[in-house]
Amino acid sequence: MIDLYNPGNDKFDKNGDMTLFPISANIEAEINGTWSAEIEHPIDSEGRWKYIQEEAVVRLPSFNGKQLFRIKRKEKTEVGVRAVLIPIFFDAKDDCFLEDVRPTDRTGEEALHIMCSSNKKYTGKSDIKIRTTAYYQSKNLVEALFSDDENSFLNRWGGEALFDNFSVTINKKIGTNKEIKIRYGKNISENGISEEVDTSSVVTRIYPRGYNGRTMQGKKYIDSPNLYKYPNVKNAVMKFEDVKMIEDASEDDEKSIVCTTQEEFDKELEKKCQQQFENGLDSPKVEININMVLLENTDLYEELELIESVHLGDSVDCKHTKLDITTKARVIYLKYDCLTKKVINVKIGQFQYNFLTETSSTIQKVEETIRPDGTLKANKVYGILDGVKAQMHIQSTKAKKTKEKAFLTEDLDMESESYGAMCWGSMGFMIADSKKQDGTWDWKTFGTGKGFFADLIVAGTMLADRIRGGILELGGMGNENGILSMLSEDGREQGRWDKDGIKSTGRIKSDNELDKMAIELFNGYLNIYGENGVKTGIISYLNDGLTIQCYGGTKISTITLKRNGEVTIGAENLHLSAKNMHTGGQVAKTGTAEFSDGTYLKFYNGILVGGETKDGTKL
Repeated sequence: MIDLYNPGNDKFDKNGDMTLFPISANIEAEINGTWSAEIEHPIDSEGRWKYIQEEAVVRLPSFNGKQLFRIKRKEKTEVGVRAVLIPIFFDAKDDCFLEDVRPTDRTGEEALHIMCSSNKKYTGKSDIKIRTTAYYQSKNLVEALFSDDENSFLNRWGGEALFDNFSVTINKKIGTNKEIKIRYGKNISENGISEEVDTSSVVTRIYPRGYNGRTMQGKKYIDSPNLYKYPNVKNAVMKFEDVKMIEDASEDDEKSIVCTTQEEFDKELEKKCQQQFENGLDSPKVEININMVLLENTDLYEELELIESVHLGDSVDCKHTKLDITTKARVIYLKYDCLTKKVINVKIGQFQYNFLTETSSTIQKVEETIRPDGTLKANKVYGILDGVKAQMHIQSTKAKKTKEKAFLTEDLDMESESYGAMCWGSMGFMIADSKKQDGTWDWKTFGTGKGFFADLIVAGTMLADRIRGGILELGGMGNENGILSMLSEDGREQGRWDKDGIKSTGRIKSDNELDKMAIELFNGYLNIYGENGVKTGIISYLNDGLTIQCYGGTKISTITLKRNGEVTIGAENLHLSAKNMHTGGQVAKTGTAEFSDGTYLKFYNGILVGGETKDGTKL
């Protein structure tokens, strides 16, 4: 029976407001991905279809028991109603708000209990035993659990989610091992089944390396039982840093395998390699899509009939007919028919996380601060630095004390790609990739509590608050055209300094602390400012010549040097001082010309109207 509960009715332990008789009802589920339902109901004479409305809840039979789904979208046609629903647990987006929740050094289940405490309606279970810390401020529960935010549960604790009404289970893996075998690789085309096989990551011979790059004695590799089932040997080097010789181990090295002899060391590396093969390293990756409805009338249906009973996350055996190799694969997607109560479509393969659980959250944050064109959002830098400090603080609280003052790691094989040494302790660390003539390491990179020091730092994009002292050299070393580019907030280039000189498309402003003056170059104008930012002059170059203007309150003096050789002077009072004065045309239309010997001339509209010589003669 499929019950519908009207919006606002939360008595889900009782019968619903209406029983539905849909013509189809399916649930689709993907590990840490899509989880939704869809129903189609006819326009019936009893009017049941009228109850199908947004925010109503429908109880459907599912592969994991009866489940509640809330209607989020509906479409009505002439013959029926189609509705799309999502698990009722997603109500937590609205009514489970985490104002400031901080599960600190908690297991997965402990963290879920804390996160669900904002609304006791929701619960969570987990078998994840690792302990870690996350902070949630102003987030809803769904966002805190499943978003791609660096602090989300899936990013901090990992795991796979399975919804059960108002409860969620997030285990390391969901599902169980099923005694089901699927044969593939028969070069047949069947309606309802398709397969994709990938051997690009298969390894059949491992060259193991223990801690500090140590290798096995004698035979340096371990072969897979499937070695000769492929045309070529597929080689790979694998590092097992937890396998150590006693001289490389410390007193508190509890998590490592410490060997006292080379024979023990070799056996442990062999065990590690065999575990890799048992986990499928020597098997191809396979993805098989099976549509049970389309297979019903084929010979394969009887062979695959058990697929109808699988659950999300279940493991099955996939056997390659020609290679005679069996690969463990999982149900990563299924479609369940709520009316027939059978799985009708299933995808079997290797699950890939939708969330970047293996990526450093700091790296993600750095990427967020860089625009698509490679430019930097400077206001994000401080937050990143704070985040790094917080992460290192968490690390320090988990660190174990040791009696050693410093540790030295070396790779002494000069032919090795990892040739070099690193020494670290409570004072800092130092790194070398070569030795001096006296045989000692040539330490070139250092890190201490006071900062980092290196002969050479190579970086793609560097974020910094400030760079002080020394010489900033752009270009050279194969990059002849070093460029210093200054950008505005919206990414536009305001100025550039390169091998051709200094170019400005914006302003160049210089403040003098002594006289409080400033000079500003803007769009071809040279502006001069006095105290309090008052503009005192402008020098500009227009099409007809160079103009110099001087401001004094409401009075402006102007001198224009024109291309045709004319000089134009505009001022309230004109005073000229010169030993010899030569005019080419009109000196001034109206005004007085004064000379240093006391002579002055008066002009009106370009005509000399008066004046006085140095001996007092009137003109």
